[in-house]
Amino acid sequence: MKYAVLLTGVLTAGIAILATGANPTSQAQASDRVCVRVRDLGNLKSIDDTTAVATSRSQGNFVVKFRGPCRDFKQIGNYYVVRVMSNQECFDSDDVLQFRYGGLCFIQSVTPAK
Repeated sequence: MKYAVLLTGVLTAGIAILATGANPTSQAQASDRVCVRVRDLGNLKSIDDTTAVATSRSQGNFVVKFRGPCRDFKQIGNYYVVRVMSNQECFDSDDVLQFRYGGLCFIQSVTPAK
């Protein structure tokens, strides 16, 4: 149990350090996009290991691409929380899904579904 708490703390600190090192250009580009707030999202539904669909109650569906395989969706009861790294509470490429039974999925992009 102590190991899990320590590991979670180290990972959270590492993610925070990486987020503060983001360049201003990427932040300016993020502000030009539609802000999908985490609180407006329904559940993510996995399409495959690298793609999921998010439903916004006010803005429709969005395709979420992960930086690598995110296989943690397949485990029953493995709920996730979203760690938002932007000041605007937008669900975008700076965020991380942290799963109940371990596992992190880093978001590469969030785009409107066609």
